[in-house]
Amino acid sequence: MYVCICRAIREREVDAAVRAGARRPSDVFRACGTSPQCGTCACDMRQRIADTTARERTIQQTVMAAD
Repeated sequence: MYVCICRAIREREVDAAVRAGARRPSDVFRACGTSPQCGTCACDMRQRIADTTARERTIQQTVMAAD
């Protein structure tokens, strides 16, 4: 699903940017080699960043607990 229609940034691209260290929408745009256009996606992108960050943290904790 697209998070940013203007720049054709999909959820998977946001997730990849977060795994590479993005923590703000501007970081995601930079990782995708583009810049924001209208800003309508900012709220959805922030939520996706938060969800992905939480999911990655849970995965890391699970892996560490299994060791």
